[in-house]
Amino acid sequence: IVGATESQSADAEALVTAIAPQLDEEIGSSAKFVTEGTPGVQKTFAENCGDGSHVWNLVPSGESSGFAQGADINAGENAEERQEIFGLVGDIYVTVGGDGEVSEIAKAAEARGAKVVPL
Repeated sequence: IVGATESQSADAEALVTAIAPQLDEEIGSSAKFVTEGTPGVQKTFAENCGDGSHVWNLVPSGESSGFAQGADINAGENAEERQEIFGLVGDIYVTVGGDGEVSEIAKAAEARGAKVVPL
């Protein structure tokens, strides 16, 4: 899941809060949901995705997402390396709002054949 880290609209938050448990119920047993461990859309998703057992939060080495759910996984030494890794691990990227960074991740994922689902 990819999206805005700040100033998330009430509509975006409601959408993410609604789809997280549905995705977990429908495909959670055969998938992992990956975030970059950032606030906003990703935190809302992780904390509403069932019991969190299907959520991996990629964080730079030595850092913590601070999310109530999901497992933190070290990915890179800094945020830039983490973002690069994040853009390589998914098969499907669900995007909710965001900025240029979200667009960069989506373009890189699409260029390597991953599917991008903008909401």
